[in-house]
This record gives sequence, C-alpha cells and structure tokens, in this order.
Amino acid sequence: MFENDHNENGMENTQFDSQPVNDELSVSGVDNVTKKGKGRKAALIGGISAAVVVGGSATAYAASDTVKNQVKLRLSSPEKYYAWVTENNSKNLGQILSENYKKSIDNMEKGTEAKFKLSFEPTQNAKDMLIDEVFGGKSNEETKQFEDIIKNNDSIGIAVDCSSKKGKTEGSFGLELSDKRVVGIDAAIDADAMDYFVRIPELKEQWIGVSLGETMDELMSDEEANAVLQTYKDIMNDPASFLSPEELETEVNRYAGVWANFADEVKLEKKESVDICDITVNYTVATVELTEMDTCKLGVEFLKELKDDDIIRDIVVDKIKVVDDKDEYKKSINDALDELKEQLEEDDFDEDTVFTIDTYIDPTGTIRGFGFEAEEEKLTMVLGKDGNDVRGEMKFVSDGEEEFSVKLTAEEEGKDKYSGDVTIEYPKTSYDYDEDEGKMRSNTETQKAVIKFDEFEVVDKEKGYFNGDFVINIPDVDPIDLSFSSDGKQQEVSYELRFDGTDYGKLKFAYSVDYGTSVDVPGKDSAFMVDVKDADNFKLEEYATQDEFNKFAKGIMTQVGIDDKTADELAKYATEELYDAADSGLDIDDDDFDWDDDEFDFDDEDREEKKTTSSAFDDDDDDYSFNFEFDPSQFKYEDYKDFMTEEEFNEFVEEMKKYYDEYSSTAGSSATTTKKAS
Repeated sequence: MFENDHNENGMENTQFDSQPVNDELSVSGVDNVTKKGKGRKAALIGGISAAVVVGGSATAYAASDTVKNQVKLRLSSPEKYYAWVTENNSKNLGQILSENYKKSIDNMEKGTEAKFKLSFEPTQNAKDMLIDEVFGGKSNEETKQFEDIIKNNDSIGIAVDCSSKKGKTEGSFGLELSDKRVVGIDAAIDADAMDYFVRIPELKEQWIGVSLGETMDELMSDEEANAVLQTYKDIMNDPASFLSPEELETEVNRYAGVWANFADEVKLEKKESVDICDITVNYTVATVELTEMDTCKLGVEFLKELKDDDIIRDIVVDKIKVVDDKDEYKKSINDALDELKEQLEEDDFDEDTVFTIDTYIDPTGTIRGFGFEAEEEKLTMVLGKDGNDVRGEMKFVSDGEEEFSVKLTAEEEGKDKYSGDVTIEYPKTSYDYDEDEGKMRSNTETQKAVIKFDEFEVVDKEKGYFNGDFVINIPDVDPIDLSFSSDGKQQEVSYELRFDGTDYGKLKFAYSVDYGTSVDVPGKDSAFMVDVKDADNFKLEEYATQDEFNKFAKGIMTQVGIDDKTADELAKYATEELYDAADSGLDIDDDDFDWDDDEFDFDDEDREEKKTTSSAFDDDDDDYSFNFEFDPSQFKYEDYKDFMTEEEFNEFVEEMKKYYDEYSSTAGSSATTTKKAS
C-alpha cells in the first residue's frame, strides 16, 4: 500500500519518514598550529576534515528526499517551491504511467491469455431445497435420475479461456459439472479483417464464420468512414505508433509544467497540523486561489502550449485526421485564444476567488492529497501515516454539511501487509405521508457501509493478485464475507452464501493472466461461411444434420447421468423442435397475397350462400347449436408417460372434462338467451 520512494540516485527512503533536519549546519574547524613542519600537516588534516563534512552533507542531500525537500522549502520562494514539488511529482507520475503503458504494449505484443472460472458448491440443504422446488416433493422412478444429477454433483461452474494477440482473439466458454466440462462454445475473432467464427466443438469441429469486413467494404463507399475504420484497426494493432510511452511521459510533464509555472501566488503553511481520521500529521499546505480572470489566463496558457505541441498535433492531423492539415489545427487553437484574449481585454470579471486548490505535501516533498473548493462546496482527499497507523480520508462538503465521505483506517502489520476497514458514509432520504399536514414528509439519515479487511497483502502487483479476508457490511443486508487468496499463479475469491442463518453453499471465482501465447484464427476456406446479405436463407441442416445434432444432444444427456432411453427420447424431441423452428421462416411471396376484387365482393347473395356452409357453430336466424363434444377416451396414458405419472395423467383428464362441462354449460346458456332475445 505504501511503497518506498526512489530518489535520483537510486537510494530508498520510506515515504513517511520524518528525518531530523538541523536548522543550522556547521563545520568544526581545526586550531592553527604555528610550529614549523606542523603547518602542512595541520592543513592536510583540516582539508580532509572539511572534505568529509562537506562531502557527507552533499551525499545526505542527494540520498535523502527529506533533506532535499527541507532545503528547498527553506531556501526557495513559495512559488518556486510549489513549482519544484509539482514538477517532481508529475515526473514520478509520468514515469509510472509510461512504464505501465509500455508493459501493456509489450504484453500485447507477446500475447495475453486470461482464464476465468465461476463455480457454485451447494450444501446438501441447498440441494434438497432445489429438488423439492423442481419436483414438488413427488419423487418417483421417472424423476429419480434427474434428482440424482443434483445429488451426485458437487459443483456447477462456467469456465472461460481467452487469448489475444495483435488484433486476434480466440476464446472458449464451457459449462462444467463437478469440474468436468459438459458442453461449451468456442469463438474466434480477427479484428483487422472483421471475421467472426463460432462453434460447439462437442457438436462439430467445423467453424461457422461471418465476414463483416467484406460486407463493410461493399456497404461503406464513403472514404471518410473507411478512414475512421482503418484508424481504429491501426490503433488496436499498434497503439505505440499513435502515442509512445515516451510521448505519454512527455505530455504529463508538459501540462503539469504549465500549471506549475502559472501559479505565481502561492501561500505556504509549514508544519500545518492535518487531521486524518483519528491521527494528526504535519504537512506543508500550499494554497492557490483563482479568480475568474485567473481561470481565463490559465486557459490561455494551456492553449498556447497546445498550439506548439507537436505530439498532439501529429495525432490530430496525421494519425486520426480530425482536422485536414496543420494550418487548420493552428487556426482552430488561435480562434479559441482570440476569444479568451478578448474576454481578458474586456476585463468584465468578478474579483472574488472562485476556485481554491490546497496541496498537502509531506516531509519528503511527496504530494499526499488535495483539496478543491468552489463557492460553498469542497472536496478533500488526503492520505497520512503515523508510526504503523495508516489513514486516508475523502469527503465532500456542501454548505457546511458533509454530504459524503470515505475513511480508511489501517494498521501496518509487517512489510506491505495491512488490516483495517474502509467506512463509507452517505445520505439516504425516506418519505412518508403526514396525515395531519396532508402532504409527503422527507427524512434524511446518514447511512454507513463498512468494508473490513484482514491481512491484506499484494502478491503480484502487475497481475493484481493479493491475499486478504474482507467483510462487507451494508445497512439492511446480510454481511458479505469474501476471501481472496493467491499462490502467485492465479487469484481466487470465495463467498459463503448465507441468508437468514441458512448456508446455501460457496460461490468461487478464479482468474489468472499469463503473457506469451499464440492465437490461431480459423481459415475462411475450411469454415462454413454465412453470407451476411443472405443470412435469412441460412439452413441449419446444411451445417449439421439432424442425426449429428441428435447424437450430440443424447451424448450430453447421458454424460450428466440420464439413462439411454430417456436421453434418446429427449434428444429426439429437442432435435425436432430445433430444426422445425429453424426451417419455419416466413417464406412469403406475392402469391400468398394474390387477392382480387372478387374476393372482397360481399353482397347479400354471397352471405346467403355462405349460410349453407357447415361449422362447429351453426348460426342461422332460428337456432344455434354447439357441436363439439369432449371424449376422454381420445387421451391415452402411453402418449404422456414420459412427462407425468399415471395418477397425474388421470387428474389432467379430469380437469379437461371439468373445463369442457363448464364451457358447454356457458355456451348453451348464451345460445338460449340469444335465441329468446331474437
């Protein structure tokens, strides 16, 4: 959490060290000796002594950020000291960003493989509850094998394996039971060519592919649109060609320097006591106040720097082509500059301070926090350490009232190991109706969420692996216990599902990241390619036959524990449903709507003729008859035995007969009433 700073000579010192500094540095001299022969010796001794003292002081200055900071603080003006601190910290920030960016690019060149797995391990109690919910507590011979699937598997999970390299990606998504893969989906993407592939390997090894690149080339005749698409591809394949790590570091330092040089009025409070949660630290607080005119002047300085910024100009003009040429780039900036300069000439500004920035600087010259204040609102973010006590605080205050805060309280328990908590306080407003006043009434209370952590330590900073136990307490929610662990090869997270005192099992999530891999994207020649423009005519049968799908479906069912007979019947049913649905597209042509005027010529003769047509409801002026009759003998248990017991079948038939009798009674009554009315 708190690493060691490195000074320019590679020496280390703890960031929160408070090294003693003498206000007066003195060198002890050597008494003069007048005896002949001893003068040269005395001078030599004095010279060596002076060299040791002066050299030691110079080494201390170079090696200790604390000494260096104290010297700058005492010998520089507030403005020069603030500029020095800002530039030093921005330099460190630029180096960190540049190094991380370079690592990301290098890893992309090498290829990155990421693995994820989410699994659930239910308790026996959870299994029993699921069985009861699904089967309604009616266990029989037909349902037993499905119940056994739940009983005999210790976990169910989803596993994802994804690799990417230079714009190409391949991945696998799989369903697992007891850590064994049952079925999955593979996918592959060539982002440059915009080719996309997918398959179910358990069904068929051949890929199904779609080439959007070819389609986009045909549809996008616009040169500008094609240029934008090509730019996107180039950035994805080679981000360093647009902004290199060295250029990123340059830009950070460039614009931090603009701010540092602009702040020409700085107030310094040395050794100011700053309260952070329950500790007090001594920081130098640098305060810069800005008026409306100052903000306008600052805008001018940034635009002037931007106009001469070759890095940004090349990106905007030559690489992403937002503007046509360098002249247009410079003209757009000059126009903005002229507008700000015109405002400065008019001098129609409020002289009051509109924005205040506080910078908290520790004894080593490291910035530990900021405070931003505008009108009646202030945001403060600050970090501090006292011995082994580490504290951090972020709070937002509006009109003198604290609206939101985050407070870190931690204890250092060895090298880079911490225990403590993070407390988040926020307002929550509830409403109720006041009957006496006859209107809604609001009530705002402060809510508190606490995240407790124990023995938090980073195992691998680059990959983000760490150890630690966390408990999240949120109002009106059961505590959430999370355990993070890493062996250096992967990160694991486990969560105990417990609600209202009942344990339901353990939810686990694991991920790992490795660098250095190859990515193979399928060839379009061997894949089953689907024409995007003719996708409506895609026939599933042409890719995988019904026999192939039936075999695939049955294989999955038998693998999870369903017997051959039931698996065969269910696979057959699933195959028929899928292929019937796939083939039931809306095949509509003009003949389906070939109507002429004669078909809509409804005159009295037509109506008289249509009355002679028989139907279930024979409606004429004299009588209404209901001709449908329900026959229970038409229903055979043999047709339903795969889906219900014989007892359930008999209940089903009885219900059908009951509905028929009620419907017949209602229909007959309505017919009699209508007849009497006529």
